[in-house]
Amino acid sequence: MAERNELLRAARLRIESPSSPQQPMTRQELAEAINAHLYRASGGRQVTAVDANHVGKWERGVIRWPAAYYRQALRVILDVATDAELGFTRPRRQPDNVDRKTFLKTALGTGAGAMVARHLPAAPADASDLVSTVAAPTAHYRRLESAVSCEHLAPVVEAHLTFATSVVTADARTSAGYGVLAEVAGLSAWVAADRGDNATARRRYLDAIGHAERAHHPLLGAYMTASLGHFAVESGDPWQGTRLLDRAAAQLDDTAPDAARAWLASLHAVAHAALGDHAATRAGLRTAERLTGRQRGEPHWPWVFAFDDAKAARYQAGALARLGDARAAATAYQAAAPTLAAPKPRALAQLDHARALAAVGRLGEGCRLAADAARTGHAYTSERITARVREFRGTLPARCAEARELDDTLAELYETDRP
Repeated sequence: MAERNELLRAARLRIESPSSPQQPMTRQELAEAINAHLYRASGGRQVTAVDANHVGKWERGVIRWPAAYYRQALRVILDVATDAELGFTRPRRQPDNVDRKTFLKTALGTGAGAMVARHLPAAPADASDLVSTVAAPTAHYRRLESAVSCEHLAPVVEAHLTFATSVVTADARTSAGYGVLAEVAGLSAWVAADRGDNATARRRYLDAIGHAERAHHPLLGAYMTASLGHFAVESGDPWQGTRLLDRAAAQLDDTAPDAARAWLASLHAVAHAALGDHAATRAGLRTAERLTGRQRGEPHWPWVFAFDDAKAARYQAGALARLGDARAAATAYQAAAPTLAAPKPRALAQLDHARALAAVGRLGEGCRLAADAARTGHAYTSERITARVREFRGTLPARCAEARELDDTLAELYETDRP
């Protein structure tokens, strides 16, 4: 029987939980901190999928010598100088098969699951490791989405969804397995909406909610339900969107991190703005601002990015733009700048800003922003963006000198010599 690693466990318990002040860090929180640290330290090149199960194996002594990059991350997060302080000892034999599979899944990315199965046929089946292998590409694709054409990403995501479905239904009908399947289905829904295929997007979101329910993960269920609600709002159905957001809020329990509540309050604000409810919109924005200021630590899965002040400002800008408050929206856009480096989020923000500018008579500025967004939508084959550009143009007079550049840009969408 493996000897428990009490030093590692004690080191974790000394660290305060990022979501529950005065409580020790949980295994899952440590796992999320490791993934986030390695992603940042590698400049986004290394995507890992450590979870509470992996941390449990280290603490139980099943794995006595994790991979070097995991040990380095643990030293930083747990604030120690040496591996020995964490109870890690170098083995005299070859590293455990689990470690080799973890290395392969990290290094090989998309094809890791198939590669591990092919090259390690003698390794004992372990559903949790298989699930982690399937999960790793999903996180990578989610980070890529904002800067990659959906024309290129959609086939990859659909193939990965098919693969994940076959793996989970055949070999990993566990809470973790259905959690991963929910995440992949949610990503597929987002990509389908970016293509303009709203029927598929709606169906995929419903699939994601169903998988989240089978995973028995309240936070994941709330995330997927809220994502469907926000999709409904952005698709022109704010009444149904608000209803779904209310349902998502009811799913959050006392353990939900402040970041989750801040995100949901921001989505509520956008939905209320779409309904023209000024008071409810501003109440939601105040709640989001208060909760964002309180939350600390790394992002909690299923989020892959921290919901910080800049992220909250992005939703604030969109909500205020819908209310026609151009001055306040412009201030919020400046605060949201760190989140708008990628082309597609920047284009969507430009369109919200354009709407606010047009509402106060600054048509030329609004049309220039919309034309720039249209070019981004064209370049990245994002129907989500181009549809909103057309929607913006529809709010302007048919004959509008300020919209000439915008009209020319929209006309390019129908050119037969498009590359």
